[in-house]
Amino acid sequence: MQPQFVRTFVSASVLLLGLFFVFTLIIDPYGVSPISISHERVNQFKPARIDIDRLIKPFEVWRYQPKTIFLGSSRVQQGFDPSVMNGSRFAPAYNASIPASTVALNVSNLKAYVALDRQLKTVIFELFLYPFIKAKNSAFVDRQQDQKFNFLESATMLFASWDALRASGETLFHNLVRNTPVYEIKPGGYFYYPPGHDAKSLFTGFAAGIWKLQDTRPDMQLDPDAFESLREIVDICRKNNLELILLLTPNHAYDDFYVDSVGAWGLMKEWLDRITNVATVYSFSQPNAWVNEPVSSHMTYWNDPYHFTLEMGRQIQLKLIGSRSEVGPDNFMVRLTANGVAEHIEQRRQAVRQWAQTEKEFIARFDEERRKWMASKESGNK
Repeated sequence: MQPQFVRTFVSASVLLLGLFFVFTLIIDPYGVSPISISHERVNQFKPARIDIDRLIKPFEVWRYQPKTIFLGSSRVQQGFDPSVMNGSRFAPAYNASIPASTVALNVSNLKAYVALDRQLKTVIFELFLYPFIKAKNSAFVDRQQDQKFNFLESATMLFASWDALRASGETLFHNLVRNTPVYEIKPGGYFYYPPGHDAKSLFTGFAAGIWKLQDTRPDMQLDPDAFESLREIVDICRKNNLELILLLTPNHAYDDFYVDSVGAWGLMKEWLDRITNVATVYSFSQPNAWVNEPVSSHMTYWNDPYHFTLEMGRQIQLKLIGSRSEVGPDNFMVRLTANGVAEHIEQRRQAVRQWAQTEKEFIARFDEERRKWMASKESGNK
């Protein structure tokens, strides 16, 4: 009787595990299944894919073997659909950027990608000021600075874990019941906004939100560790014969106005002076109609004051591959050298001050929120 029970129990357990594994493979909540089956009302939309970038991106770099990878923060994650590179020398490309990543975390990821991707030829790295500023309890502080990619561990988490089973159930439920586009990470590693995104509300919240962020960087000083990490990225690329392209990604006028209001142009100049002495920089932050797009609910080039849209990213990529099929502002892309930094900074300073003259409502809201913030700091010091 006992051996029969054991055999039955083992058989049932094996069957359940097999069904579990088959279910996660077919539903494929993270978009990594080798079966790669997509069915409407089953797994067309993948809401669970959005939360696991740090786990899944090394796995996908290994899987896709891209020639080009994008590294950076959520700005790059939201802005670059790498399929735009198709047909160029950069293809195939993959968006390996991680939201809220430090420069140090990008070093760690790049080391993993070099080991995992035998086809890698080009690294396109985002330049964004704030990860280079010393921060206190900031969103940019990342404690996983030296993560190691473990293939077996990642595969288990993606295919044979309780998290994968739960995500499969959530995916099936969403597709069966709601069957609507969601915020998700698409194949290629980029973040997708479903129709109906309201950019205006996020711009409206900028005036209050920026002063909360100010508490995380009260001294506005450059972080030597971030520059050391950038030099490490340069060294990794040189050692492995990889082309490195540094992108100074667009800054909307809202943030340039903040930089002006806290007197940080000198800080930005020092930042760019040091970086342009390290590697080739292509700037897309020159003031123009696209960068300073007027705020509305449905914007072409901006999801919010910090995150540019896939359309802006598409235009940036087309410029990088030398496409002449699109026409944009004359100064949309500029190769920024050490000799051009001072002029670049002055152009932005003058442009945002001129822009501010016609933005009375925003300026009033910005000044009011700044007064509230300063009052709270004064009351906290008593």
